Amino acid sequence: MRYNLRKDEDGNDCPSTLGEYLAICELGVPDNKAVEFIQQKINKSPNGENEEVLATDSQMRMLLLPMMIETA
Repeated sequence: MRYNLRKDEDGNDCPSTLGEYLAICELGVPDNKAVEFIQQKINKSPNGENEEVLATDSQMRMLLLPMMIETA
């Protein structure tokens, strides 16, 4: 997996690919719903883990964080 960070709305580095978001979601609680969700997206993507995420980082956090907390 390559790391090609993009900038978020505040100019900070943030993930740019599904694989980068997967790595973050696996921290702490590896078997959470966010990991399952991202893995399904990776499996469906022709680019796999290198699929670029078009949603903003804040949108991704709003989507994934509740899934991670629910499992923890």
